[in-house]
Amino acid sequence: MVAVDFTASNGDPRVPQSLHYIDPSGRPNSYQQAILGVSEVLQFYDNDRRFPAWGFGAKIPRGSVSHCFNLNASTNDCEVVGVEGIMSAYSSTLYSVSLAGPTLFGPVISKAAEIASHSVQYGNNKYFVLLIITDGVITDQQETKDSIVRASDLPLSILIVGVGNADFTQMRILDADFGKRLESSTGRVATRDIVQFVPMREVQ
Repeated sequence: MVAVDFTASNGDPRVPQSLHYIDPSGRPNSYQQAILGVSEVLQFYDNDRRFPAWGFGAKIPRGSVSHCFNLNASTNDCEVVGVEGIMSAYSSTLYSVSLAGPTLFGPVISKAAEIASHSVQYGNNKYFVLLIITDGVITDQQETKDSIVRASDLPLSILIVGVGNADFTQMRILDADFGKRLESSTGRVATRDIVQFVPMREVQ
């Protein structure tokens, strides 16, 4: 599962300084690098190579700002096939949406958790990984924590890849590797640490 940040803080995609800039020379931008680097590994653990893929933080055609929309522009099917499908849907989306905001993780995490929950209910022995690629600070930190805590009982892990040079302090808080487990607004503590945060600048 992949979720891509289309908020305005990434910069105008038509400008070379934008994190979403599509270089005519074919050189991948930061988001394309993250998609390629992570998804090419994950696809080998997915037999059918079908990935739910979403965008968030953009104004979609003939609509308002959406914090979880299908990357392939379908109204009823969120899946794309292979890394090529993710890359193609990503590029097409850039030309069809308007970057907006704010940056909310809660809706996409809840959607991924819903898929994982349905899999458990139907007795499917599957494990899910949600890749979130983002450029910065979230504005729904408590809602995101609540979503993560609720999902901590499910066969789901969340890998957050930070692109650009923003302050990723909030992302490190969500990754409980160096502190206590996350706690929800109701006082519930996460069953396990399901979040891993990686800044792209540290792995390039």
